[in-house]
Formats: sequence, C-alpha cells, structure tokens
Amino acid sequence: MSNAESARTAIPALKERAGVVNALIDGTQTVLVRHPTLDPGTIDDRFVLYPAYTHQEPDRYQPRYEDYYHRASAKPEDGVPIRAVAEVREEYTVSSNDIQALARHYVYTPDGLRDKHDPDDDLRVLLLRVRELESPRLIEERGSYRGCRAWIELEGDTTVDLASATPVLDDAAFAERRAAVRDALE
Repeated sequence: MSNAESARTAIPALKERAGVVNALIDGTQTVLVRHPTLDPGTIDDRFVLYPAYTHQEPDRYQPRYEDYYHRASAKPEDGVPIRAVAEVREEYTVSSNDIQALARHYVYTPDGLRDKHDPDDDLRVLLLRVRELESPRLIEERGSYRGCRAWIELEGDTTVDLASATPVLDDAAFAERRAAVRDALE
C-alpha cells in the first residue's frame, strides 16, 4: 500500500495497552492474549498497533518488566504515537488456566492476564510478527478512537506507510520465538 493509498483508505488498528505495545516493538513480547469476543474471526492483513493509555495497572506486570508500565503510564500530550505494524502469524485457543505456560513470552503476570479476562473463558493467543515503522507518526486521538474496543479504523486522512517497516526480530530470532510459543502451548 503506497502513501497515497494509505491517505484514501482507512487503516485497521488494534488497540492494546501502551506498555504491551512497547514490549512488542522492543521484541520482548511476540504474543497477545485476547478474549475471543474482542477479536472475532481471523485477521488476514497488516494492522497498526495503537497504544491505549487507560486501564493500565502496574501490578499486572512481571517485576522485571515494570519499566514498560512506567514508560507508558501517561499518554503523550502531542498525540498517540503510531510506531509499528503487525500481522498475525499463528493463532491458538487456550484455557485461562493454561496461560501460565506463556509467562516467559508476555510482560504481564499470569494473574494479570487472568484479571484482564474472564477466568472461565477460553482465550485467544495471537503470535505476532511486528515491524517498526521507518517514520513513526503522532496522530490525534479522535473521539471515534476512544472506548473499550479492540479494533478501530484510523481515518482516511491519517497516513502510515505500512510497507516501510523493519521486523523487530530477524527471521532466525522470530523462528526461535515461534517454536518456543508452540512448545509452551502443546
């Protein structure tokens, strides 16, 4: 998609806690754990990672990852930073009791993940290939972007060059992470 196409087409964006978005961009985390009703169906295209600054709680983070909370605890005044795009490479369904196995692949504690979701429901694990944008963008947080929903469409006048992004993990590191996630969930 060229810049001109991006300007005319709404861009899909997945809202996630800002600390988690930073962990994805740093390559510390490669999975998202979501409630299936928030992300129905299969995600087929690249999407922007949209950091959300509400409902962040420091006690959800593993102690070694608390800095991700502190670095992202307040929304920047000059706009929402759009720094990365992602695509889903694999999806898994797990019970909330099985998320302990993902602890080394996620910055939240297993209890922090359980608190975020209904402990009796299955959860959706998305293995993401994340790419950092060559030119990050600060965008205005519009009213249509607010609220507790997973997906938003960045409006047509927002341009993001989805093609000019570099993987945060090289192919070998991503393959190792993918294998480790598979092993943890089997």
